Amino acid sequence: MHRLEIEVVSVKGECSAGYRKGDKFYVEDPNIISSSPICIYAISALIPYLTAKYRDVSEDDWINHVELLECPDPENTVMFRVRRV
Repeated sequence: MHRLEIEVVSVKGECSAGYRKGDKFYVEDPNIISSSPICIYAISALIPYLTAKYRDVSEDDWINHVELLECPDPENTVMFRVRRV
């Protein structure tokens, strides 16, 4: 399994959870590690991708082409970069 770094790359509007560009949290199966609160709405949207991203897959697997993910708020959207570290 891979350790994942999830970084906020942009915030459109004002995030109600308080995310700011540069904020980071990590996934180390089965834990989410963060020094600040994690938005339940954002994490619920990210979970299907995170579980796919932290597993070992072939080079041509679709998840290797997914780099940016958005929270589900259409007016105050937070964009996250997910990468293996």
